[in-house]
Amino acid sequence: MKTKANDKTGAKTKTILLLAAIILMLTAACSPNGNPIPNDNPNQSDNINPSTSDNLNTNDNIENVDSVDSAEVIPIDIGEGAISFIFEVKNDKEDITVWKVHTNEETVGAALLGVGLIDGTVSAMGLMVEYVDGLRADFMEDNAWWAFYIDGEMAMQGVDDTEIEEGTLYAFIFTPA
Repeated sequence: MKTKANDKTGAKTKTILLLAAIILMLTAACSPNGNPIPNDNPNQSDNINPSTSDNLNTNDNIENVDSVDSAEVIPIDIGEGAISFIFEVKNDKEDITVWKVHTNEETVGAALLGVGLIDGTVSAMGLMVEYVDGLRADFMEDNAWWAFYIDGEMAMQGVDDTEIEEGTLYAFIFTPA
């Protein structure tokens, strides 16, 4: 004969087993270092998540960029100059392209304009970036815009007002409205 005490004990046991199964599944989805397990499907790309600066190794001697899944991404060298920084673009298909920009300019905007990676319209408010790596994101025309990030955080100033700091990750992310 079942009692209320047995029913409560059975319910507690089921709850504990369910929680243990969830924890096991979450643990199994990660590698020993806590990063997601790399995608083994050659037809699907593993994208870098630009929303956190932990995804990139931004030391002064930047030679490669480490993605979340530890796959090496070698930035494309562009420009000439004594100063360099890493610039990342996440396009409308969520593909990531990474550059190591070399320049003698003082601001990120001037450097990116100088190497042809961005373009837009200048107004009293500054540069309104409409094109990044040749892709347009015009809010009025495309119902999308380019969000500017500094070290994984949305920037509080425009790209043309942002002074270059070596070792800092700058990014534009295609953002549908």
